[in-house]
Amino acid sequence: MNITRIEIILIEIPYEHPFRFALAVMDRARNLVVRIYDDQGLMGVGEGCPAPFVTGELPETAFIAAQVYAKILIGKDPLEITARMDELEISLRKNPTVQCAYDMALHDLLARHANLPLFALFGGTKQVIHSNRTIGLDTPEAMAAAAKTFVDLGARSLKIKVGTGQEEDVARLEAIRRVVGNGISLRVDANQAWDESTAISTLTAMAKYNIQVCEQPLPWWNEAGLKRLRERSSIPIMADETVFDHHDAFRLASAGGVDYFNIKLGKSAGLRNALKINTIGESAGIKCMLGGMSESLIGVSAGAHLICACPNIALADLDSPFHFKENPIQGGVDFQPDGTVTLSDIPGHGADVKPGWIARNQMIVITDKTL
Repeated sequence: MNITRIEIILIEIPYEHPFRFALAVMDRARNLVVRIYDDQGLMGVGEGCPAPFVTGELPETAFIAAQVYAKILIGKDPLEITARMDELEISLRKNPTVQCAYDMALHDLLARHANLPLFALFGGTKQVIHSNRTIGLDTPEAMAAAAKTFVDLGARSLKIKVGTGQEEDVARLEAIRRVVGNGISLRVDANQAWDESTAISTLTAMAKYNIQVCEQPLPWWNEAGLKRLRERSSIPIMADETVFDHHDAFRLASAGGVDYFNIKLGKSAGLRNALKINTIGESAGIKCMLGGMSESLIGVSAGAHLICACPNIALADLDSPFHFKENPIQGGVDFQPDGTVTLSDIPGHGADVKPGWIARNQMIVITDKTL
């Protein structure tokens, strides 16, 4: 079996409203979609989300890297996923979101050959997932109003962006907890915004609001600081930008540095490394969350299938498509405004770009005739 054609699409998806967090303000997503075809007439679809403030990739450089990878894969067996992904890693280091798009497409193609939904391919069980809804940085009053809207829609958990200063961050939590009551889970995400002294002081002040977990309170490089913070904070600590792959996960687990790993397919270069991170976490007693960056329903669907195969992934942060002004994707999971995610039994993850969106965006096709 051989790969005969690879389509690389750079899609631009406007946000409904600008989304602000400690690292950036986003008004659109520019995501990479890869479609891999084989000589049996099947196709697999994958997505990566280049994020210069996290992975160091630009959409423009990702688009070029994807072409380099495509020329390596053309003519080779797509079902030999380990060999194919190892070749990509050796040929052009890093580029995790580009590798993610290829990894996801190859797994989707394998599942379609097996005539299985992706969760079944991984040995999982179909289930209904409950994702948090995410609230971007704003005034305490505006964030509280957003929280009330989400809870009125049925959301069970909220992820709150923080990181502009202790007084305002604590005020945000106070305002939100006041309007949503005590029955809603609140998670905070500082996106590396604090130093150690600010983090311990702020988390101590937030503790009375019953915070489920604090995500990435310190800069990505400060692994030792995360451990010290974990030892002093009553709020569990989650690593996000500090844990890209299984090597990072192993170091953190060995040091006893965190309570949770945030697995993002774009950071981990796809599903195979995400599985490794979860296995390390499970072995070390560290729970995981399946998070995201600016994925459409392609990446979100693949992530939801992974959750169904990994009981140790206890939390879900999959609501990125709700920030978009339009939905460029057909198929995939059914994501309701209350955060409920329902999977189908369609082979693979079931999502693809709508034909009209392909025509609106930049695409290049690689075949053996283009080499």
